[in-house]
Amino acid sequence: MGFMEIRQARTTDAPAVTPLLAQLGYPDNHEEDVRRRLERWAAHPEGAAFVAVSGDGVVGVIAVVAIPLLEREGSVGRIVALVVDESQRGTGVGRELVTAAEEQALRWGCVAMEVSSSRRRTGAHAFYRARGYEDRCERSAKFFRELTA
Repeated sequence: MGFMEIRQARTTDAPAVTPLLAQLGYPDNHEEDVRRRLERWAAHPEGAAFVAVSGDGVVGVIAVVAIPLLEREGSVGRIVALVVDESQRGTGVGRELVTAAEEQALRWGCVAMEVSSSRRRTGAHAFYRARGYEDRCERSAKFFRELTA
């Protein structure tokens, strides 16, 4: 891969981010919905979305948020989403996006990073392990509940 820039995502990136989200397994996104979400991320005081841009346009996206801790000082940075275009995987795009997210988390005062990944995404697990992330599912469970108004 040639030159690549990592920058904050813009609402105008929605046409490129929408198909990336489909590659991640979320095909029901509409461009206008993604544009609104990118706008919300841009306004979040301790959240950020970054894109990787090459000569091919936007080739990856990551979103990270700082979660304040109550039990000790600091916050934890959480990678909310990460996807690299299928044609660019294995070229360093994901590594650069994670680095940008971690650097931003450090600026927010985060003392650690976390990410959840579906058990079926074994390639993603290897990617995170190679970056020093540990699978801690044996130590704690992750519970999820949909909220309705």
